[in-house]
Amino acid sequence: MPLYFFADAEYNSKTESSMKRAVKKAISEKRKNILLHSADKDLMKSLSILLQDQYGIVATETVEQLTLQRNNKCISLLVVDLERSIPALLAEFEQRRLENHDAPIIVLYAFRQGQPEWEKKIRQLASQVFYKPVQIEQVLEAISAEGTLRKVPETK
Repeated sequence: MPLYFFADAEYNSKTESSMKRAVKKAISEKRKNILLHSADKDLMKSLSILLQDQYGIVATETVEQLTLQRNNKCISLLVVDLERSIPALLAEFEQRRLENHDAPIIVLYAFRQGQPEWEKKIRQLASQVFYKPVQIEQVLEAISAEGTLRKVPETK
């Protein structure tokens, strides 16, 4: 079925041609995939809704699920809520670094006094850190501005 775009209830061939080019461009461009990790289902849902139009979303809730995604070469960026299982998540970040994974990591983190070793490790392994409570606009801006997001081939 052909796509038509009506501007002010008028159709013209120039508009159809522009629409066809836009559709071809959208099809030819590969979507970037973001892995969202959080045990907080509300945060996960909110971020997924806000990002789903621009990116493919892979969501994980447990460290085990995140680990299973380690070799997924289609992931361009990780956004990780460091709320629970912090030592295990830091170990996963370290493993990704050792295996030369190039997907940057954006961390959402509630600062904990008395855990300076976590703070240091998070700063070493993450591309960006946002302290809670975080403004969602800041996170969205960081995601869209992350210049190292790489395009990945679509899987068939």
